[in-house]
Amino acid sequence: MAVNVLGSPHMPDLHYLPDLVIDKILQFLPTKTVVQISLLSKQWEGVLSSVLNFDEDDNFDRHSFNRRVKYHKKFMKFLGRYLEYCEKNKKKEVVLDKLRIHMKRYWWRDATIIDRWLEHAFERGVKELDIRPQYIGARHENLVQAYRLPWGTFAKAKSLTSLNLEVVTITDIQWANTQSDERLLPSLKTLSFTKAWFDDKALCSLLLECPSIEYLSLTECSFDKFECHVSSSSLMSLEVKYCRQLQIVQVHEAKNLESFTFVSPPPPNSKCKMVILNKYLSNLKIININVDDLGEFRLKGCHRAVEATINTQNLGFFNFLGHLKARVSVKGACQWGNLAVHEIWNEKFFLSYSSYFSALMNFLKRFGCCKKISLYNQNFNALIIRKTFRKAFSSPLPKSCILEVIMPNPPTEASRDYLDLMDSLRWIAPSAQISIGTVET
Repeated sequence: MAVNVLGSPHMPDLHYLPDLVIDKILQFLPTKTVVQISLLSKQWEGVLSSVLNFDEDDNFDRHSFNRRVKYHKKFMKFLGRYLEYCEKNKKKEVVLDKLRIHMKRYWWRDATIIDRWLEHAFERGVKELDIRPQYIGARHENLVQAYRLPWGTFAKAKSLTSLNLEVVTITDIQWANTQSDERLLPSLKTLSFTKAWFDDKALCSLLLECPSIEYLSLTECSFDKFECHVSSSSLMSLEVKYCRQLQIVQVHEAKNLESFTFVSPPPPNSKCKMVILNKYLSNLKIININVDDLGEFRLKGCHRAVEATINTQNLGFFNFLGHLKARVSVKGACQWGNLAVHEIWNEKFFLSYSSYFSALMNFLKRFGCCKKISLYNQNFNALIIRKTFRKAFSSPLPKSCILEVIMPNPPTEASRDYLDLMDSLRWIAPSAQISIGTVET
C-alpha cells in the first residue's frame, strides 16, 4: 500500500517532507516495503540506511515442499542483496534498534549470511536481536547440528539489551573474550533461549559475560551433561521450562533473584533428580515448580515471606532453610522434609514474639504432606507448645509417620523438660514415631 501511495499524484508533496518525518514513517513499514520504496527512484535509494528495525522471515509454507524451498532461496538472496547495499552505504546508516531473522528451512550454508548480518547489526549498535534459524527435523537429539553463534563477533555487541535465540548451539564463550577485561555483553538485560543445545559450562561462561542481565528464559533446551547451573548477581527472573532429560537445576549466588519457575516436560519425561536454590537468595519471593517426580528440592536462604508452590506427585527429599513466614505449598506426596527455621534458633525471638506459636503451627501445617520430618532447633523450649494453645488449635502434622527433632543440647531423658517436650511433640504429630537427637552447632 505504501508503494501505491508513493506512485500517486501526491508523490511530489512527499519530496519536501523533512528527513526526520520520513524516518518516522519508515519505522512503521515492513522491511520489504521499504526495499520496494527504495527501488522507485534514486531519491529514495537512501531509505534503506534509515531502517531502524529489520524484521523478516522466509514465509515458510508447510503444505508445499517446492514453494518453501523457493521462498527460502528468495529470502536468502534478499538478505544478501540488502546486506551488500548496507555495506556500500555505511556512512548513511543509523543505529539499528532491532534485528529479527526467522527461518523455517535453515541449512548449514546459511550460517555465513547470518554471521555477516550479526556483524553488520553490531556495527550499527543493534539493541534487540531475535534469531531463529529453524530447520526440518530439529529435535532435542540432533540440536548439535543447529546454527552455532560466532561469539567472536559479539565483541562488538556492547549496545545489545535483548537477545532471543531459537534452535541454536551454544558453545563455551570464554575463549571469545580473551583480549579485553570488559565483559562481552555489558548492556544485555533479557536473554531467551528456545530449543537450544548447551555445551558443558556454556551457560555459566555466557552469564559471566552478562553483568547486567535481569531476565533469563530456557525453554525446551538441552544440556550436555543434563545439568543446568545458573549464577548471576544481577538476575531477577529465571524460567526453565520443558527441558528434556534435565536432571539437575542449580541456582546459587543470585542475590537479586526474585522469581524462579521450573516446569518439566509432560509425562513420561516429567522427572528431575534435583532442584537446588542455594546461597545468597535473600530476595527470592516467588517459586513455582511443576514436575511429576522430583528426587530432591533444596531451598536455602530465600526471602522471609517467600511464596513457593511445588506441584509434584512425588517429592523424595525437601531441605528447607528459611523463616516462619515462608508460604510453602507442596501439592503431592513428600517422603522427607528437613526443616531449619531461623526463628526457632533465636531464643530472644520466640520468647518475645506474641504470635510465635500460631506462626509455628501454620508453618508446620504446610509440610503436613511429609511422611518424615526432621526439625532442627537451638532451644527445646521453642517446641513446647502451651496446653492452652493446644486446646484451641488442631495438630499441625496429623498424618506424619516420623518426627525427628535435632538440637545441640537436648534435655536429659526422663527429666521434666524432656517429658514436657515429648508431650508437646506427640500433640504436634499424634501418629508419628518421635525421636530427639543431637547435632553439633
